Amino acid sequence: MNELKIVFVGPTGAGKTTAINAVSEISVVSTEVMRSSLDTESLNSQLVPKKTVTVGIDYGEFSFNNDTRVRLYGVPGQMRFEFLWEFMSKGSRGTVILFDITSKTFTNEINFFINRFRDVLLTSKCIVGISKYSESYSDRVIEILDLINDSNVPVIAVDIRNKEDVLKLLALLIE
Repeated sequence: MNELKIVFVGPTGAGKTTAINAVSEISVVSTEVMRSSLDTESLNSQLVPKKTVTVGIDYGEFSFNNDTRVRLYGVPGQMRFEFLWEFMSKGSRGTVILFDITSKTFTNEINFFINRFRDVLLTSKCIVGISKYSESYSDRVIEILDLINDSNVPVIAVDIRNKEDVLKLLALLIE
């Protein structure tokens, strides 16, 4: 059986843990804890701040086409955990960069993450996923497309709670 590694990155609250939970065939190893008063990143960015945040690496897995085991890793979005991002990306088949399109700090988040992962966007398989999409945020999709205009990275709206949606997103990296 083949094994592949996919890494989910993005700002706090984008839906990395939720996406992994949606498709994992095993109980997800989750490092979510109650958000402390010191975690101002999620508090300031989310319309409805999460009560929990990821502080380590989330892990799940699923079978793809009965001959490939896909291992999913979600890294925390807070800047203080940036050292994990590159470490976890080593040896991966692809990267999913997730954004919550409703974030109050959306422009800052996409500028930071797209520039931070510019090498991944240009040299390896990568997908940009948009959670919580609605037509009223279409101008924000244009912001992302403008930032990645020199690559062929797909930008896809995904309901991260929906198993089929997340599997379609991942299939683009796996096939």
